[in-house]
Amino acid sequence: MKVSVFIDGQNFYRSLQRFDDSLRVDYDRLASWITQTVGGPAAIFAGAYYYVGVSADAPPLVEGFLKGLELRPGYFVRRELRVKRTGRCSVCGGDNEYTTEKRVDTRLVADLIHYAAIGAFDAAVLVSGDDDFVPAVEAVNALGRQVWVATWSAGELSSDLRVRCFGHLQLADGLPSFRAERPARVTERVPPRAAPSRLARAAREPGAPLPLTAIERGLEELRRAEARLPHVGRGYFVMRWKSHALPPAGPEREALVQQLVDAGLAEEFPVTDADGRTITALRSRPAEGGGVALPG
Repeated sequence: MKVSVFIDGQNFYRSLQRFDDSLRVDYDRLASWITQTVGGPAAIFAGAYYYVGVSADAPPLVEGFLKGLELRPGYFVRRELRVKRTGRCSVCGGDNEYTTEKRVDTRLVADLIHYAAIGAFDAAVLVSGDDDFVPAVEAVNALGRQVWVATWSAGELSSDLRVRCFGHLQLADGLPSFRAERPARVTERVPPRAAPSRLARAAREPGAPLPLTAIERGLEELRRAEARLPHVGRGYFVMRWKSHALPPAGPEREALVQQLVDAGLAEEFPVTDADGRTITALRSRPAEGGGVALPG
C-alpha cells in the first residue's frame, strides 16, 4: 500500500501549540509512523506535502524551517504568498496592516484529487480536522482511494469530515515514535557590542511619530499582554493573542518571539496553569539604556 500525507501547515502548527507548546516533532519519524499505522509494516511512504501561506517579509527562521523540511526525503512544501489586509485596532483605533492566507486550502484540495486520480497513492492522510475538506474527501473516495484524517485531539475533528474518512489517527498516540528532544536553550549570553539604533540614524521630520520595528512592536504587545493577564503563556501569545501589530499567529510570530528571547528583551519561565499543567510563559525584560536595543 502506498501512503501519502497532506498537511495543512497552519492548522497543524496551531493544533500542536494547543496540545503542547513545548513539543517538537521529528518529521521523518512522523511520516514513518503515519505510513505504518495506516498501511502496516510493508506500507510504502509515497510523499508528504506541506501547505502554508508565507509573507514576503517572513522572518528567516520561517524560511529556514521550510527549507529544512524540503530537504527531508519525500517532503514537498507548497508555499502560497500571504496577502495584505488592513484592520482597525480595537485598542488605539489606528489602522494596521496584517496578512492572511490565500489559496492554501484550494491548493491542497487540487493536489489531493490530482494525485488520487493518477494513482500516486492508495491511501491519503489529511492532517487537518477542518470540514472545508469534506467535498475533497468525497471526490477521492469516488476515485476508489482511502482518505484517513489525523488530528492532535478528537475535539479538533469535524464530525462531518470524520464520517467521510476511512479512519482517524490520533497524533498523540504516536508521540513515543516521533517526539524530538528540544535542544536546551542557552541562558548565558555574551553582552552584545553597543550600537546605535537604526531608528536613531534615520532622518525624521520634527514631531513625526517614530516607526516601530517588528521587534519593538513585539515587545510592546508582550508588555500589553502582561498588563492584562496574570501570566502570558508562550503558546497563547504565539497562537491566540489578537493583535494587528504582530505577525500572523503561527510560525512567523513564533520566530519573532524567539528573536525577543535571543535578544534578551524577553525571557521564558515555567508557571502552573489553572489545570495544574506546567507551561512555558513569557515576560519582558528591561532593555539596557531604557529602550529597545536593535542590532547595529
